[in-house]
Amino acid sequence: MKTKILLVTALVSCLGLSLAGAASGAFVAIYRNALETTAQRSEILKLNGKGCTRGGAQTSLKITVGKLTEECAYRTPVIGTDLEIAATGRIISGTPPAVAKKAFLGMQLRVGGGGKLELRVFPAQKKVQIAKVTEAGIHFLAIEKNVKAVQPPEKANVLRLRVVSGAKEEAGTCKIAGYLAGEKVIEASDATCGEVTGEMSALSAGAPNNGSGLIAGFEAIVVRAPVRF
Repeated sequence: MKTKILLVTALVSCLGLSLAGAASGAFVAIYRNALETTAQRSEILKLNGKGCTRGGAQTSLKITVGKLTEECAYRTPVIGTDLEIAATGRIISGTPPAVAKKAFLGMQLRVGGGGKLELRVFPAQKKVQIAKVTEAGIHFLAIEKNVKAVQPPEKANVLRLRVVSGAKEEAGTCKIAGYLAGEKVIEASDATCGEVTGEMSALSAGAPNNGSGLIAGFEAIVVRAPVRF
């Protein structure tokens, strides 16, 4: 595991140094995990959340949010700043109806040091958010409602979050985009993106204020890094 993390980190660092600022370029996959076996699921480790438990179905990682917990996050082995993370997620039956109505599935980048950038998709509400979290609190950079691409609870949502830094005169800024099933549904530009200095990538599930009882399943994680030709 340690070797794999170091190899992925080194690759991302090299790409970041030589290809920084590739906001409009292509992305290349540097990590894939189908989450189909116990060994594959063991690569995804708990990142945060007080009452969080995990398990496995035949082809997915199952996350259950416990008491007094708003959100559970689990990280991939990939470390870097300019990345794209994607996975298929769904709210699983057995989730209390009141929680399912407000629950979200999330993708996270630049996690660490009390901060993160997060794509949140609310299946029951057909709502999508881009959130920036720092030690000062949470700030919503963009919110889209009535998004047709959002699938309802128990249906699969293919989520993708992309974060790319600005270059030269735009250094310290970043562009953030969220996709569903390959369609860009939300985007934001953040002039103070440099405040978020973490490098971990993760998937998450939760509900505002209290996500107790939420059960979410994730499949097929892919992490990509930018390439400029």
